[in-house]
Formats: sequence, C-alpha cells, structure tokens
Amino acid sequence: MIKPFCFNVLAILIVVFPCLTFGAEEATTDDSTLEQDLGYFYGYSFGNMLKDSGSRNVDVESLLKGLYDSLVDKPPGLAVDRREKVQEEVQARLLSTQEAKKAAQDEQETLALAQGEITLANAEAFLTENAIREGVQTTPTGLQYEVLFDAEGGERPLVTSRVAVRYTGTFTDGNVFDQSGDEPVEFGLQQVVAGWTEGLQLMGVGDKFRFYLHPDLAYGAGSVGSIPPNSLLVFDVELLEISDL
Repeated sequence: MIKPFCFNVLAILIVVFPCLTFGAEEATTDDSTLEQDLGYFYGYSFGNMLKDSGSRNVDVESLLKGLYDSLVDKPPGLAVDRREKVQEEVQARLLSTQEAKKAAQDEQETLALAQGEITLANAEAFLTENAIREGVQTTPTGLQYEVLFDAEGGERPLVTSRVAVRYTGTFTDGNVFDQSGDEPVEFGLQQVVAGWTEGLQLMGVGDKFRFYLHPDLAYGAGSVGSIPPNSLLVFDVELLEISDL
C-alpha cells in the first residue's frame, strides 16, 4: 500500500522544535505581517527538520513548488513509483543520521567514562598522599579532615540536627565551584552528601574544619553543575548554629 505523500508538519514543529517561539513584544494585530511571520516560522522550522534528517542540500526550488502545490490543493507532482523511491530515500537518510548521532553519543560516553576513571585515580592518589600530612585525620569511611579553628568544646550536631554554616567548596587545584557567601546556609544533616553528614558531626559550634571528600562521599560518578564525575571535593566549613529537627 502506498503511504500518503505528506508530512505532519505541525507535529514536527511541536515535538522537534519547541524552542522556536516569538516573544510577546513581537506580537502584532497586522494580519499580513502575522502571515509573514508564520511563513518564516514554518520555513525555518522545516529547514531545521531537513538538516536534522540528513537532507540539508534538498533542492529549495522543488521544495517551494511542492509546498505551493500542497497549499493550493494540487495533486502531487510525482508519480506513484517515484514517490515510493523518494520515501525510501527519506527513511534511509533519517536512519543514517540517527545512526551517526548514536555513534557520536556512544563515543562521548566512552570518553566520559575514561575521563571519570582518570579523575577517580587522581582523587585516590591525592588522598593517599594527603593522609600523611601533619594535621590531617582520616575516619573509617575514608573522610579526611583537618581542624582549622577549634572553638574548644562547642555543642556538636546529631544526624537529625539542622545546622547553619558558612563554607567554600574547591577542587584540589583551588578553583572554587561553590560557596555560601556572606549569608549562612541552613540545612538538615540528612539533606547533604555523606561526607558532610559525617564531618559536621565531628564539629562543635564555632569550629572551622577542612573536609577532603572522596567521590564516594560526595557525588560519585555523577556530575552536578560544574562538578565532573568522580571529583574529589575540598570544603572549608564553619559551623555557626545547631537546632534539632
């Protein structure tokens, strides 16, 4: 059976190109201008679809003729057997494009996995060397920390506590990826990564610690914002206040 020689352009525009919109400031009540804008919208979006399906070099003159014939309800200008060949070519190009995209995605994932393994190895090498530095302590979970300021006997939080802190988070090269700024940050100890949950329970109010978080105690093989997978994270933390949940 011959499939209808047509494209569901509206479905393509909604599904493939939802981001092509016009701002409210560009709206107009001029019907002629609106029709021009609609024409450009459909044309630009359909051009994106053609590129995305592997037909960037389609003959524009023939494209416009086919579009015109459709809009004025003329019958297709291609014989049935020719339409079949064209539809087969469309499917072949689309499949080829999808396969190329899948291959590129697989390559990116392979490279990301390899980079993650390198990052993990670097993190573990850093922690091995860091563990023997004077003042650095290591807990059974592998959390490393050093006391920057000891407030001598301040109250310590429980795992169920809520705390207020100031902090700065950096990578091992010193580049800052996050910080609290001037205003304290409040949260429950069960709402943060494992390294923070454990480390904060070692601190008293007024203490300042530096945490060295193995990826397993931070975000692991996942990436969060600007933090790459398997990153070792360093946090300078000042515990300001404790409250029970």
